[in-house]
Amino acid sequence: MHLYACKKKQCYILNNCPKDVLLNAIGVRDGLQVSIVTKQPMGGPIVIRIKKREIAIDKSLACMITALAVT
Repeated sequence: MHLYACKKKQCYILNNCPKDVLLNAIGVRDGLQVSIVTKQPMGGPIVIRIKKREIAIDKSLACMITALAVT
């Protein structure tokens, strides 16, 4: 499922990130475990946590990233 559809306070493994210079620079890449911290209302950005960092990602970009739920 794409990252924007993921549920809050749940962990996911990123498995298909677009080849984007900005995402690579902030450390968002395939194979990372992330959790969804918040989803802003009305199509706003989502905030993900990678280790101890929180990163806001625009909805359009989050819809291009796919993730698998960690069980």
